[in-house]
Amino acid sequence: MTEDRNIFIVGTGTDVGKTYIAGLILKEFIRSGINAAYFKAAMSGNMRDSSGNLIPGDALHVKEVSGTTQPLSEMCPYVYERAYSPHLAARIEGNPVDFDAVMAKFDALSAKYDRVIMEGSGGILCPIRLDGEKVI
Repeated sequence: MTEDRNIFIVGTGTDVGKTYIAGLILKEFIRSGINAAYFKAAMSGNMRDSSGNLIPGDALHVKEVSGTTQPLSEMCPYVYERAYSPHLAARIEGNPVDFDAVMAKFDALSAKYDRVIMEGSGGILCPIRLDGEKVI
């Protein structure tokens, strides 16, 4: 029997506490000595820093709450400025989610860390990509 190593957190909508719970779970894993990471495929509604770079707000929150040393650059491959569902923000900003790239990044984290906490983007029915491309 194999052990399930990763946790996927979903919710019924945006702002229901997924990021909050992910941060607390990651904090507890780290406190317990478990080498754990956070991952979210796509994140919209983000601010820019003084250099104009998008900061993945949910990932930053998880990083601050949990105390993880995991780099922000590992936490979310697709970061959008507009506060729309990821599929719409991606279309407007011209950077659609590539599911193969998402899976490759998740697999890399799974190989590097003992546990990965993956947070769903938006609500449980929120599309990440809705343009006829492959959907997982």
